[in-house]
Amino acid sequence: MKKIIQPQEPISKQFISLYNILLNMDYDVIIDGAGPAGLSAAITAAYYKLNVLVFDSASSGGALVNQYPWKKVDNYLGIYEKNGMEVANSMTEHATKENVKINENEMVKSIERRDGLIHVETSKSQYTAKSLILACGLGSPRKMGVGGETLNGVKFSLTDPKIHKGKRIFVVGGGDTAVECAVELKQNGADVFLVHRRDTFRATEKNIHSLSENKVDLKCDECEKEYDADYVLFSLGTIPHTDFLNSIGIDLDERNMVKLDSAMRTKIEGVFAAGDIVGKWIRIPQAVGEGGLA
Repeated sequence: MKKIIQPQEPISKQFISLYNILLNMDYDVIIDGAGPAGLSAAITAAYYKLNVLVFDSASSGGALVNQYPWKKVDNYLGIYEKNGMEVANSMTEHATKENVKINENEMVKSIERRDGLIHVETSKSQYTAKSLILACGLGSPRKMGVGGETLNGVKFSLTDPKIHKGKRIFVVGGGDTAVECAVELKQNGADVFLVHRRDTFRATEKNIHSLSENKVDLKCDECEKEYDADYVLFSLGTIPHTDFLNSIGIDLDERNMVKLDSAMRTKIEGVFAAGDIVGKWIRIPQAVGEGGLA
């Protein structure tokens, strides 16, 4: 008895559509941000043999290298007595050894989901990917809105404490970064005053103890006085750079942080987020975990 061979079924429209998407795709995953969250996401993507591209608007390593490269990193397991620059370099080296491509000094300008792909326009080019992970951190320093914030001698980050030796500096703020900046400047020979609106601090007990140990002068009263200074350092934290996300329909919460579901997904299919931009806990361990999960 002869076997009857049925004619092959025509290729479905769905398959043709998927084929065209893959044909026009530059990368499996694009990651906006090369800090701990972005680099963690990148090496996880590389582990799964995905073709991945990472952007950063400044240098790879995020705030660790771009804002406070001198700060000791003491809250991440397995890293002890290393500063931000050392940790950032180690993370970047790990990613590049996994063949992750990192484009520095390239800023994402717009994102659009179209024809089954994520279309990303940057300050240098245009790219497409199946998925996008937003890991761009908290990009802008928080300001007080007082007169003179734009004057020369007013700073919002401390990249090299050593160059301020012998200078009279007022550090404004009451959190860990403000306290750490004040102590580091004092240890590097600056004449430092820490200005805070309260007599209690949000910093850890360890950092608060460093203030008295290093004899940092405190200005915690609210009476009006006038002082001369070489520099004023505002260290009031950072705010999310998420304005451009509103225009593409990504939901933000009341703090302007990105809203996610339990799988790190935003409202837009194929767009995920991780790290400081999510705002759960602004620390390296959280960023690394969220980046890998995303």
